[in-house]
Amino acid sequence: MEWEIVNVLYREMTYKRLKANPQLSTDWNKFIKAFKRSGSLKKALLSQSILFGIFGLMLFPGVYYVKDPSGSAVIYASYCLLPLIMALYGTAVTAQYAISLGLFEPLLSLPVRVGGKYLSVMLLITQLPSVLFLLPPAVALSLKLGPVAGVLGFAWALMGAMLGHTLGLLIYDRFGKASGGKFSGLKTAFKAFGILLVMSLFYGLNYLQRYVASHYETLKGVFEKYSMAYPFSVATVEKPLLSLGLLAVYGLVIGAVYVSTVRRLWRRISEGTATERRGGKARLSLHSPALALALKDFKIATRNTSLLTGLLMPVVVIIPSLAGALKSGSENAVLGFVLAIGWTSAIAIDAVLKIDGRAFEVLHSLPLSLRTFLRGKLVTMTAVPVTAGLLAVLGLSLRNPGSLKVLPLALLLPVSTAGTTLTIFYWGIREVALPQTTWKKMLLALFANGLIIGATAGLWYVEWFLSLPFVLLVDALLLWYLSR
Repeated sequence: MEWEIVNVLYREMTYKRLKANPQLSTDWNKFIKAFKRSGSLKKALLSQSILFGIFGLMLFPGVYYVKDPSGSAVIYASYCLLPLIMALYGTAVTAQYAISLGLFEPLLSLPVRVGGKYLSVMLLITQLPSVLFLLPPAVALSLKLGPVAGVLGFAWALMGAMLGHTLGLLIYDRFGKASGGKFSGLKTAFKAFGILLVMSLFYGLNYLQRYVASHYETLKGVFEKYSMAYPFSVATVEKPLLSLGLLAVYGLVIGAVYVSTVRRLWRRISEGTATERRGGKARLSLHSPALALALKDFKIATRNTSLLTGLLMPVVVIIPSLAGALKSGSENAVLGFVLAIGWTSAIAIDAVLKIDGRAFEVLHSLPLSLRTFLRGKLVTMTAVPVTAGLLAVLGLSLRNPGSLKVLPLALLLPVSTAGTTLTIFYWGIREVALPQTTWKKMLLALFANGLIIGATAGLWYVEWFLSLPFVLLVDALLLWYLSR
């Protein structure tokens, strides 16, 4: 029964997303075909599971080809950050999007309080395929330390996903609703900064794990002393009884927090948006349509912590690259940081496309072309990574003035990757709509951006100035396509 309800919710969310696409909503045959293709939860889970399992093969050598078995456990523990962060991000952003679509509005008038549970189950099920990313390294762990260690390692990966999901629900429960009034944007920014700071701590743990792996014999006692902390606890798979006991403790604690959070979710869903109103003078400012759309997106995001977190996510992902650039200070390290921020600029598309929610009907009533809409979304996607990249390169240039050569790439490269991603996702769409985020489009965008990043890096190492005309050409072609 519960599976049927979750499946209906997923189909309803897919239906509303496809209905917002005028290319499909005006053609019943195309709509039915697209709905059958993407409306099945089982098919979506199967395709995502296969995809993550294949990508997980890249992590197999890192665990298997370590001489010291204890080192294999530590490296696998660092990989367990992936399902945690993916589940946290996916839950925090998608929860807000699902509620904005009005999935639970038919239940608001009924004397039931189970909507939070079904929202959680739907989000958790759609995030579980990401755990299969760690199946190949778990197999490698079992080959190095035995089958029991491999099973426990995969169980820890599942626990990490559950921890991330629970934290994501807490984020939505505490900060997910829009708020208004004086300083509301500033308060939301502080909340988002706190969330990103917590997520950044996991990168610090990752760096610490690598350090411990290289000094394992010296710090073995310290490592065992702090084995209670996730993901350090994953390395206890060498001691099955201890690892199993820690799993039980984590399960009890996370379970208690999860149950408490789910019980509060229905109140959060049903209470609506609390807005504080204050009197003030009306201000009218004129902007170009694309810039006005981008400003509209940021105004919405600054009132919603989940969406603002999604827009700021590219900055979080490049923290390790920034740390490497700060440590080295060389031009190559700064280039690596800029390439990383160019690569991660595309991941904001998920949050950018979900900002409008049910507002596409309003957008359809405006004299707004698709090209103008896409230019506005391009500004939204690139504003944060470009600003962060420029400030970081300028700061790093104080240590090494030669790194200023990378400054133009910090401005141009995020536009290339974000624009390419938008072009791929909206290819064949002629009106303002919410596109289908199929895994084929995701793979194609990943491949295309990889080519851009690879060509830029290759040309830089031939002669640094050759990379600038290439990126300028890509940007010019994208802007021409979005302006014609």
